[in-house]
Amino acid sequence: MSTPRESPHPPSATAAVLTDAIRAAALRVRVAVASDAIGERELTWGTQLDVREIAAYVAKYATKSADASGTLDHSLFYRPCQGRGATLLPHGTPLPCTACYGTGQARPLPRLAVARHVRQMIRTCWDLGRLPEFTGLKLWKWAHMLGFRGHFSTKSRRYSTTLGALREARRSWRTEQARTHAGLPEHDPETTLVVGHWDYLGSGYSPGAALLAAGVWHRKELERQFAAEEGC
Repeated sequence: MSTPRESPHPPSATAAVLTDAIRAAALRVRVAVASDAIGERELTWGTQLDVREIAAYVAKYATKSADASGTLDHSLFYRPCQGRGATLLPHGTPLPCTACYGTGQARPLPRLAVARHVRQMIRTCWDLGRLPEFTGLKLWKWAHMLGFRGHFSTKSRRYSTTLGALREARRSWRTEQARTHAGLPEHDPETTLVVGHWDYLGSGYSPGAALLAAGVWHRKELERQFAAEEGC
């Protein structure tokens, strides 16, 4: 049975009731795990539980929280090898992935631009996720979100505004800002505004390109000499 989107919440669902329910649920959380690598552990909710009543745009606070923790917005596993560090040949023999050097990571963990504490949590999720007993949790796949799966934030389609409308507003604002900065007149909405300019960067090969060109020329020259000697 579905309920209308505009239906009000029950009068009994007050902020105080929800707060008590959250605190009670946190106290009951008990998850037992066992592994040959870490032994037997019991996971519980920590002491850092902060429940507050807010009445503003939730995504704004969620974004600030994500920036403060310094987590990543993209997966860490290397997609061509699916994070395995190797690909299986038809007869079952693993072929090490040369792009990720067998790590399965799109970017090495030490090079991530995150705080040391966050990097350690990401590394822990990645290492635990590789253990057979934790395969079902897919911790390595969601290591960039510290093991939490799913979308970062969700909201009702009828709530506030849509993300598409926000993107369109930002696009219009930046276009108008660029037009004003360039001193251009207002353009017809039916036309496409192109803002750009040309700068001279240089001519000839860069040092790296010159080295590659010299190598190609040398190889071609050897091939030409070999063909000439065979002809004689």
